[in-house]
Amino acid sequence: MGGSAAENVRILVVDDEDYMREIVGQALALRGYTVEEAADGSTALEMIRKRAYDVVVTDLRLPGQPGEKVMQEALAIHPETIVIIMTGFGTVQSAVEAIRMGAFDYLTKPFQIDELVIRVQKGLRERELQSENSLLRSELQGKYRSANLVGNSPAMQQIHRMIGLVSGKTSTVLITGETGTGKEVIARAIHYSGPRKEQALVCVNCGAIPSNLLEDELFGHVKGAFTGAYQHRAGRFEQAHRSTLFLDEVGSMPLDLQVKLLRVLQEREIQRLGGTNPVKVDVRIIAASNADLLEQVRKGEFREDLYYRLNVIPIRVPPLRERREDIPLLITHFLKKFCAEQRVPLKNVSPEAIRRLTAFEWPGNVRQLENAVEMAVALSGERELLDVADFPAVADFRPEGPYFRNIEIPEEGVNFNTIISELEKRLILQSLQVTRGNKKRAASLLRLKRTTFVEKLKRMGALQDFPE
Repeated sequence: MGGSAAENVRILVVDDEDYMREIVGQALALRGYTVEEAADGSTALEMIRKRAYDVVVTDLRLPGQPGEKVMQEALAIHPETIVIIMTGFGTVQSAVEAIRMGAFDYLTKPFQIDELVIRVQKGLRERELQSENSLLRSELQGKYRSANLVGNSPAMQQIHRMIGLVSGKTSTVLITGETGTGKEVIARAIHYSGPRKEQALVCVNCGAIPSNLLEDELFGHVKGAFTGAYQHRAGRFEQAHRSTLFLDEVGSMPLDLQVKLLRVLQEREIQRLGGTNPVKVDVRIIAASNADLLEQVRKGEFREDLYYRLNVIPIRVPPLRERREDIPLLITHFLKKFCAEQRVPLKNVSPEAIRRLTAFEWPGNVRQLENAVEMAVALSGERELLDVADFPAVADFRPEGPYFRNIEIPEEGVNFNTIISELEKRLILQSLQVTRGNKKRAASLLRLKRTTFVEKLKRMGALQDFPE
């Protein structure tokens, strides 16, 4: 919903007494708020179902539908709505009941109009603080995992370009890649670089939630929808209203639920379990899958129409074995991170360990490499130089050839210049890892002039990562 700035706040005033609506409406309008009015409960319900309100100020005694019903409907459709009850028949019991049902505050008629304005302002401030706290938590999580985007390989440069191109749009994005490649990190980067960044990114791992519970998780339910549904519950789509919803492992979603997701993407509205009224939602979808969705479509395990609805903007995240030149940079990043966390001097990695780590296949990708570095830092004690033995995953792994893996030339041939360029990048980055970023010593290790070394580093686009 809108922020706390007055011009962005929409308030609905519901009262059957004309003069009360006029007094309250004028007082709020004078503060810059956008005010709409309803003279009965039925009209208020129609208005609430058509439009989101930041604040609803309602009497309890109303013709058509009671104020309790107006409050319940407003909170059910948009749980962040601030509801303030006003009544001429106030009792302690009714006040407690209204608060228990979700009202922000309660005023007994007659009251000072300034008191109502103060309550409205207080509610808006509290909601803004809650939103900021949620955003800060999300940003901290994003910073913690942003290491997966480290790298200057052509593949990572292309991903950075794609993030820049799509972050300002609302189009649906489908991120594909093996487990551990950093798909969620890319989703966070897209969201927090775009216009919805003030709202928290909402994430759902479709593969981690039992299929019988996933629908409730996504769409929520109304009170009484099933045994144990004692109150309304907003699903992840409603929580992501005017924000972004990240659907991880979307390929594991059951077929019957895929139909409902397709309808949401088409109609931009959801229906809660047990509910009869559709709820409009403004949600950007970013989906991710570590499975081949097209293969699942061929097998009848994933709907073809849903696949094309999700695959509007595709982003493929390469496995680590396809961007080996990024491995020394990742190792350096993780060393700094874990040495700082564990409060030990910055450690280094031996050239032989770097060689094996770079040549290793890393089936778990960046996540596996990160875990390997963390374990090496934790178990190496006060030693500053990490060797092959500190990385059990590669301790028994010996790549063929003195410098790189054995290259097999397929029948269709290979691009000679590409392979030589990749080897050059790998040697340069490994030399910098060994010398902790000292370009003069790194050039000496490769028997290059420093000026030549710097020029090669500049062409790689990595010069800024190794300042003087």
